[in-house]
Amino acid sequence: MTTIETPGYLTGILAPAPTETEARALDVIGALPPALSGVYLRNGPNPHPGEDPGHAWAGQGMLHGVRISDGRAEWYRNRWVKTKEHSGAYDFFAADRDRSVTSANTHVIPYDGRILALAEAGLPYEVDRDLNTVGPYDFGGQLTTAMTAHPKFDPITGELHFFDAYLPEQPHLIYHVASHDGQLLRSVAIEVPEVPLMHDFAITEHYVVFFDLPVVVDPGVQNVMPFKWKDTHEPRIGLMPRNGSGADTMWITVDPCWIIHAANAREDDHGRIVLEGNRVVPDSWDVSWARLGWYTKHVPGNLDMRNPLPQALLHRWTFDLETRTVQEESLGDRAIEFPTINFDRTGLSHRYVYAVGYPSLGGADGYELIKYDTQTGTDEVRPFGTAQVPGEADFVTAAGASNEDDGWLLSFVTGIGDAPSELLVLDATNFTGEPVARIILPGRVPYGFHGSWVSDREQY
Repeated sequence: MTTIETPGYLTGILAPAPTETEARALDVIGALPPALSGVYLRNGPNPHPGEDPGHAWAGQGMLHGVRISDGRAEWYRNRWVKTKEHSGAYDFFAADRDRSVTSANTHVIPYDGRILALAEAGLPYEVDRDLNTVGPYDFGGQLTTAMTAHPKFDPITGELHFFDAYLPEQPHLIYHVASHDGQLLRSVAIEVPEVPLMHDFAITEHYVVFFDLPVVVDPGVQNVMPFKWKDTHEPRIGLMPRNGSGADTMWITVDPCWIIHAANAREDDHGRIVLEGNRVVPDSWDVSWARLGWYTKHVPGNLDMRNPLPQALLHRWTFDLETRTVQEESLGDRAIEFPTINFDRTGLSHRYVYAVGYPSLGGADGYELIKYDTQTGTDEVRPFGTAQVPGEADFVTAAGASNEDDGWLLSFVTGIGDAPSELLVLDATNFTGEPVARIILPGRVPYGFHGSWVSDREQY
């Protein structure tokens, strides 16, 4: 890392927090549900002062957490994930690279009595409930590849599904399944023609869904994130039986796009696989990648940074396994990111998708949270204006829930200017109504990536 004039991708809502802080007995507007007892955590890139990681997605991970218990917001704290540093030249795609060298900056999940900070290029890093770094986690020495930042928990079996798609030699992609208690059960090698920027994937009851799309590694790209759009790379999605081999994967060509995040996948009553996620087209990719990396480093201030992520629209792909064909349809015209569901429905049928809406040309002027009803084709919109930016809305199921949306949504909201940063708690069944609670945070919380609710019911 080098020290330079601040690039555009380290300004505005992406400006890093300069220090680790802590505050107790936070102010709450509204009333926190007594049933919420645990800690809400969110991860994101946050380079140290004076450092430029070279790309908006490459800074060192920082966790932000709020502890909730007995109707009180007991504390807020933020901590860098303290990963192993590399010395000298470091090749991201070297076959023998040290996978404990990672930013650990993308996601954070509870698993097997641990809390794991994730970034797809390396091993998970364990932290304790006070957000102190414990160290790299490799499933007791069983995992020798990296681990995606978007593993999937099977709500029926409790298994954890994940992959590594950044292997420089064939097979470029390896899929893993682990038990709920930390045992690596199986690993499957899958050959793809190039190293793709495969940030996410999906599972259904019987299949795994992989995205081999035209954003691929190019060694000629002089950036810490050496990816580019390649028109000659066939855009395709792979459907592999969960107990199958790489050779069993059915690849189906789709319209050119990149999928940054999947909301969910499922099998319908006709045996088709239905995938929903946010779809990025080539023009949107080119503009956003410039904004996130090289261009705003060398030409700061010349691109609109209100939307810090690739402009994407919610989309549905329906795959017919008998005819090996796909039907595609757009589910909305808003620029959105961070699609989430009630994760108890992972791989199963779902009705609701929650997402963050961003300002876009010809669209909304401000920021939004959106609740999509994928059965009726309608949506509900909660506007935030231009002074606050909501983050990913993570679903917490209420005890005794009888409907899919019986529960709460938690979202860190980043304040712009004098506007406060806060942790927002919404009743998912009353999406546009008064918030259940707003926890006022002691200072500005930068915009970040993904989070998880870690309930006190988790065993640690």
